[in-house]
Amino acid sequence: MSLNSILASSLRWSSSATTVAEADALLAKLWASSEARRFLVSDSPADTATAEPIAVRTGVMNLAVVANGAERAAHAASILATLPRNPSRTLFIVPRDPEGPATFAARLEVFCAVTPRGDGTSACTELLWIDVGGPAAHHLASIVPPLSLHDLPTLLWWDAPVNAAESDVRQLLRGVDRVIIDGATQPSDGLATIRTLFAAAESAGVALTDFALLRQGRWRDSIATMFDEESAAPFLSAINKISIDYSGGKGSSASINVVRPAYHVAWLASRLKTSVKTPLHLSGGAGWRAELQDPLRHVIAVELNPVDSVLGAGTTIAVHIAADRRGDHFELEVRADSTSTRAIAKINGAVVHERTFQAPRWTEATLLSESLEFGEVDPLSPAILRTMSALIG
Repeated sequence: MSLNSILASSLRWSSSATTVAEADALLAKLWASSEARRFLVSDSPADTATAEPIAVRTGVMNLAVVANGAERAAHAASILATLPRNPSRTLFIVPRDPEGPATFAARLEVFCAVTPRGDGTSACTELLWIDVGGPAAHHLASIVPPLSLHDLPTLLWWDAPVNAAESDVRQLLRGVDRVIIDGATQPSDGLATIRTLFAAAESAGVALTDFALLRQGRWRDSIATMFDEESAAPFLSAINKISIDYSGGKGSSASINVVRPAYHVAWLASRLKTSVKTPLHLSGGAGWRAELQDPLRHVIAVELNPVDSVLGAGTTIAVHIAADRRGDHFELEVRADSTSTRAIAKINGAVVHERTFQAPRWTEATLLSESLEFGEVDPLSPAILRTMSALIG
């Protein structure tokens, strides 16, 4: 049952708390007895199948959202409202000035809607809106685990810049089952954040999901499909150059987030079973360079090239793959727009395959839905993230 259908029914209970312990106690008391759970739906329409409707909390998951401001928290809530399933308990946490006075203010809400199974049962979900300031803003590990339902998995959506080098972040990771980020929104080039966060997550035994990596699924599908073609397949083992064009935006290359173009390289490197010979590094004003080495010790040159574009800085413009085999030169170019990807393969300059794939760009709602629906982790992410870490160096 989606959050918007629950919100459309009615708010069944609300309260406030000024400490973590008080919030936990209030919610525990609410569900402590059958009488309390009947009270939650006491004003619901009577159902002929049962004389005494009762409320039950959904048994899905905990979701903790660390939002960069109240506006972003409200945006995250609107995304949750579009999902087919909603978490049992959602914590919307907005860290305020960490140098200011110690504050904790929580608004607790329970929403319920009658389930379609006809027995009058109402499925309920809990939303906790938490503003925290002062030292606690730097110590979210003292908030998320205590306020999570301990018999359910906990997912952490860090919808803000994250500093995985902070001890509190590392401690917090040990108290969750998966962390969800968007590497494309991290500060500077974004690479250091990905490397540090991946190392911290791996150390804590936590799965890492990155929206920036999920978005590129349509690119990966297009590239893989083109190499399934009979004339292109032999060149897969003869690749000698990978070049990614990305939107250069304004400012120096060092200040532009290049996580998205770098992920293309990490994916290709992981599938080709290459090692990193030379990690990514800035090459003057000409973008980024790296070198891979395949199992036969052939070197693959890597380029991330900034180009002028109206798209947001760091957005992938095109993926180019070149290979040489027995005197023949192969080129593959893939581009994408909001609704599709287009791939062109050439051998010695002549087009041999040209295909357009209908593949719309994923919205943030789709990305979150996919992230929440995964079991422990999507199958490709661990290998790609491990290769990405080595590529960053």
